[in-house]
Amino acid sequence: MANRNPIPPAGLSTSTALLKEPAVRAGYLSGMTVPRLALAFGVVEYVMQDYVAERRWGWSVAEHRGIQEDGRRTVVFTRASRETGGYDIRPISVPRISIHVRALEARAS
Repeated sequence: MANRNPIPPAGLSTSTALLKEPAVRAGYLSGMTVPRLALAFGVVEYVMQDYVAERRWGWSVAEHRGIQEDGRRTVVFTRASRETGGYDIRPISVPRISIHVRALEARAS
């Protein structure tokens, strides 16, 4: 757990005023870790941990809806149940071949 020292290290803020949600969301969804995000935005780690924790579920759901395709593969986002009763959104990537395309088209109809 990050140190919640009331006196932040020099140059780092304990305020969320420096955090711009679209930029933090983009960094988080691209795989940046919380410590790296905190450093990039000039805040102490626990501020970034709290900020991301409050928003990450909504970001993941919004980013990972439905089916995304490119020339090589199709990614289907599905719900994976947890033992606690909640769920995660998980990507299932399949090669873009005709059998998968037909199955997805049949599912959409």
